[in-house]
Amino acid sequence: MPTIELANGLPMFYREQGAGDRVVLLIHGNSASSLWWERVMANLPAGVRAVAPDLRGCGDSGHPAEQWSMTDLAEDIYQFTLALGIERAVVVGHSLGGGVALYLTVNHPTLVERLMIVNSAPAEGLVTPAERYPQLEMAVKMPEVLKMALGAMMPTAPKDEYYARLLEESLAKSASALIPNGHALDQMNLTEQAMMERTQATIPGSVLEVWPEVGHSAPVEDPVRFTRRLVEFMG
Repeated sequence: MPTIELANGLPMFYREQGAGDRVVLLIHGNSASSLWWERVMANLPAGVRAVAPDLRGCGDSGHPAEQWSMTDLAEDIYQFTLALGIERAVVVGHSLGGGVALYLTVNHPTLVERLMIVNSAPAEGLVTPAERYPQLEMAVKMPEVLKMALGAMMPTAPKDEYYARLLEESLAKSASALIPNGHALDQMNLTEQAMMERTQATIPGSVLEVWPEVGHSAPVEDPVRFTRRLVEFMG
């Protein structure tokens, strides 16, 4: 899998699959990585080029020491698209990645052909109470606790080899991003309205779908259905 250096000096690792004029840009959530999109990418049809970067602090991308913002994460993605020569893409963001995708759309609208956000951070941000941060810091140091928390994010996913890989990679390579990303979400604010319904209401022409039979991580829990819906959405 390739790594490129962005204009800001950050090394960014990414997964890529397929070729064609249609580009799908997949942005993962907090303490995750591009690995979370592996089965979605495998189910995309021919003629689609899928690219999935590891956000800063996650996976095999660079881990800056300083705190970052949602704008920083979105600008990383934009520089990533410039480096790969991507001028237009269907952008898909999951959880924290949904918030990144929203910032990307607001700041660089010509890049975004269509936008799909999956259990996204709401447009006004997702504030973690200050008293919760010591608990999160402890969880980062306790792999079994963090593994349970990650497992709760994908409750219907098959407990197979892929599931084990997701947990192990998140613990080994992305756990340190949990708190910096939490602070980035604290400062996120694109609108005063809240929740997915209100977020949907702020995006003209958007459609909200609710899948009650899956948990927080549809790309992992039901990748075949998710990819089918993504292809339909792409048109």
